[in-house]
Amino acid sequence: AAAAAADAAAPPPPPSELTFWVVTSLFLVCSVGIALVVTDLGLVLSVVGATGSTTVSYLLPGFCYFRLCPRKRSPMRLLALLQLALGCIIMPGSLALIFAAGAGER
Repeated sequence: AAAAAADAAAPPPPPSELTFWVVTSLFLVCSVGIALVVTDLGLVLSVVGATGSTTVSYLLPGFCYFRLCPRKRSPMRLLALLQLALGCIIMPGSLALIFAAGAGER
């Protein structure tokens, strides 16, 4: 039983070299494609800020506390779930506002 638990906790094997190159090439092609299509760097920075700051401020702390809290009926666990839900509302809302403002400027 201890050996099975140790195997379950072992890290996954690293990706193959082919997988590495395919994923790296996809990231590069997508980055170049976005750079060629986007004419307003402010829009890109707004999207990155809306997604990144919401993830770091609302989603990750709420999710981590909810998953790691040992007491299942804790009020703090409920508040963490509320924070996670609020992040799930704020991110699409802020992205909608950013894209609505960007569409209005065209």
